[in-house]
Amino acid sequence: MLLGTRPILSRHAMERMRERRVGLEEVLEALENPIQILYDEWNDVYIAVSPTGVAVVYAYRGPITEIVTVMTRKEYEALVSKYGRKRYRVIA
Repeated sequence: MLLGTRPILSRHAMERMRERRVGLEEVLEALENPIQILYDEWNDVYIAVSPTGVAVVYAYRGPITEIVTVMTRKEYEALVSKYGRKRYRVIA
């Protein structure tokens, strides 16, 4: 969900992409064609989940979409199961 903004990778996101062997194409696919989007009310960020299981945490910062971090499906599911509706709201 880039909404006409320019995506920027944080240093943390780049490190996690290397660790998890996730390519930029997979990150952009999650943002452009997510199968699910959640809003994290505690951190004011969104999570886009791709069909391949890549979860991208991002935030809108004016004309920029900052990609905060990148997770695997397993990590994403662990977070959602731990905090559930107390923290996350499904928006799409």
